Amino acid sequence: MKFVCLFLLIIFMGKINAQSICLLNADNFESEIDGNKVCLFTLKNKNGCVAQFTNYGARWLSLWCVDKDGKWGDILLGFDSLSGYLNAAESYHGAIVGRVCGRIGNATFHLNGKVYNLAANDVLGGSSRNHLHGGVNGFHKKVWIGCEGVDSLGNNYVQFRYLSKDKEEGYLGNLNVTVRYTLKNDDTMRIDYWAQTDVPTLVNLTNHAFFNLSANPTQPVLNNIIQLNSIEYVECDKNLIPTGRILSLEDSLFNYIRPIPIGFPEIIGDNGIATSFVLRKKCDFVNDDFLLFALKLKDPITRRTLSIFTNQPIIQLYNAWLMDGEDLGKNSIAYEANAGLALETQGYPDAPNHSNFSDIEIYPHELYHHVTEYKFGVE
Repeated sequence: MKFVCLFLLIIFMGKINAQSICLLNADNFESEIDGNKVCLFTLKNKNGCVAQFTNYGARWLSLWCVDKDGKWGDILLGFDSLSGYLNAAESYHGAIVGRVCGRIGNATFHLNGKVYNLAANDVLGGSSRNHLHGGVNGFHKKVWIGCEGVDSLGNNYVQFRYLSKDKEEGYLGNLNVTVRYTLKNDDTMRIDYWAQTDVPTLVNLTNHAFFNLSANPTQPVLNNIIQLNSIEYVECDKNLIPTGRILSLEDSLFNYIRPIPIGFPEIIGDNGIATSFVLRKKCDFVNDDFLLFALKLKDPITRRTLSIFTNQPIIQLYNAWLMDGEDLGKNSIAYEANAGLALETQGYPDAPNHSNFSDIEIYPHELYHHVTEYKFGVE
């Protein structure tokens, strides 16, 4: 009798656990865009952690993990339906952005002695002269080809493919791109980005998910404790275009070398953080895949943590200070400034226009392979 009761209790607790995770409804994502089918993908690991994705923009839509009390919460900002993403004022939620993330000054670049013009879609400061996140119809607005699978270690993944054709948004060449999200059984989300081209071109991909470790977007992220593996950052002008100078964090307000809250008053000011930090190449802290430690984030209330490891030289922080409540996200919550934090691993911003920055060029004989892992936990 004792074993029967225990068995029933386990089943009951399993139902409670399952009910505490509110999955996105596949019906709200099934659609067609320009004749291409859009749908929802769901991954789950052995610990019960769940993540969902759509092939529209190869987007990461949700990530359910537990807090210090074992309570499940979705720590990604986003929407309950495809229409939410199609109509959002903030158009990059969870998306893969490219071919080149960030801004390219004057929407032009030089490659092999020639000048190339890109889509001038950046309206920051009332100007549209700069290129932003791949252009008007960048990767975030494309319908990718998606499939699910299991890797050799038993981890579930979803993989997306897209062919970016020659002259798309002004870029050269045909670029084949593959992005794989793997939900590992140690509660790590791994993103692999691969790209190959038929002529010399540029590529600098990232993911634009907004994280809120409290799982409550009405709670600003500014009280989160942050630590960076960085001692330098990229100086930018008022339009967020790099000046070419790399400055020391010791002499700045962005001194995240030691763990401190993200948003102490001096750093936020009238706007917020939209800054690229240069990761230190020499660091004793690497993960099992020999990726370099980039950042650790901790919510002081839920005690959830996020540690990021990457093979990229830059991590860009953006505290969503342009959000103004216009977008109603999951559960009809208005996304105000500081509702989430974007953590974008990438190459140097505006790299083709600064000879002292590591280049983001790719040639036909090369394989671009960007790897970033997001390790979730509780402390």
